[in-house]
Amino acid sequence: MPSVNPGHPLVAVSEVAAYTLGGWFAYHRLRAAGRHPFRALARTDVRAILIGLAALLVTHIASGLQLVLTHQTKHVQSGFEHYDVITNVPAMTVAGIAISTIALVLIAPLVEETIFRGLLFGALATRLGVLAGAIITAVLFGAVHGDLVLFPQLAALGLINALAYAATGNIWVPITLHALNNALGAAYLVATSLQHH
Repeated sequence: MPSVNPGHPLVAVSEVAAYTLGGWFAYHRLRAAGRHPFRALARTDVRAILIGLAALLVTHIASGLQLVLTHQTKHVQSGFEHYDVITNVPAMTVAGIAISTIALVLIAPLVEETIFRGLLFGALATRLGVLAGAIITAVLFGAVHGDLVLFPQLAALGLINALAYAATGNIWVPITLHALNNALGAAYLVATSLQHH
């Protein structure tokens, strides 16, 4: 039986397929709503990304302190506890690393930001205001990941991304922040998986 652990090529391919369908739906809903938040990055967008990265650094430090104080320094985000890219076939291991990294670093940020910031935040901000929309979508974003321990960090990422999107109107800004955040996590997961074998 093939592995059903996250990181395995078959699991990674199914994740990519599911995210692609979700992204396609979200993108077409945005277009139907008359919103076009995808545009080239401008200098102000790059400045927003740098400010967002500084805010993410603070959240990572705070999350690290939380994990130390609660004696959970070995905690791994829910759903990735059994992350394993190693297979019996070296080429499949390389494929698993490549596909799962693409899913985590490129596809997940693109789809999740289109849904949470483009669709949800966009709709809530016009009705409830930017701050309320940002807070609600941040809480939803944190909750959807199903990890009580990392909920504050995940919600903070959602809040930072919503505010960055509100400040720029360019969905590529939160996508970039999300991708850079996930790149750290993907590097850790792959390195840990390889180290254990």
